[in-house]
Amino acid sequence: MTEKQERLVKAYDSEAWPLYGARFAEMVSRVFSPRPASRVLVLGAATGTLPLALARTVDSQSRLVTFETSPTLATQARRRVESDPATAARIFVGDHATVPFPFGAAGFDNAIWNGGAGEGITADEALSELTRALRPGGQLIAALPLRGTWAELLDIFRGVLRDNRKTESVAALDRYLETLLEGDAPAAALERAGLRDVQMTVERWELLFKSAREFFFAPVIELLPLARWKAIAGRGDEMQDIFFFIKEAIDAYFAGGVFAVSVVAGCVTGTKV
Repeated sequence: MTEKQERLVKAYDSEAWPLYGARFAEMVSRVFSPRPASRVLVLGAATGTLPLALARTVDSQSRLVTFETSPTLATQARRRVESDPATAARIFVGDHATVPFPFGAAGFDNAIWNGGAGEGITADEALSELTRALRPGGQLIAALPLRGTWAELLDIFRGVLRDNRKTESVAALDRYLETLLEGDAPAAALERAGLRDVQMTVERWELLFKSAREFFFAPVIELLPLARWKAIAGRGDEMQDIFFFIKEAIDAYFAGGVFAVSVVAGCVTGTKV
């Protein structure tokens, strides 16, 4: 792992994970209900914290397979797993950048997505893959960001794009928002897929920043949604100009106070028929 990648991993573990990913992981852990000798799938290994925590709760005959779409984070997940002899033999860590993931259908007793791990897979993709992976009677768990996450920033983003007549970027922002499911949409999706005993909980919290600069340089932003937002804004000078105007708007609107940004997290679970 290069020095730059090492810095990225440290920033992810020390700041991005505690503020964001860990909250989704806690929602998963509360409803995880493994049976003896289970095969468990986890999409969103991040740097390995959640897979290790889940592996410690299953029996010695159970096995856990986890995938991470970021090769850098997957490398750290492998290192973390290998450094824990008590659970290393029970966990396989794979990285795969595209959907579908390389596992067969109906091979797992528990299929889990930690949507707070990063931006590598959409909710629709994850729910489809989890459903495909499960055996009949298996448990699906998905903890995912819902519509309303980053809302304060995205409202400013939309206003700046409109003021600058960036119609294509406004359309791209709308498509991005559509990847964040709204309300009870995840539960409805599981019911449409034929799962039963579907339940869903929602949690909300805020991330606080003193300035636009602190916001955009915070690892939780820089390492998670920022690349997607930059792609929406355009390229080169065009993208730089849009983000300059966003930073100006944040500092003007919230001068003397804090920039509070919402996170809305849903955890949905169901049983495959």
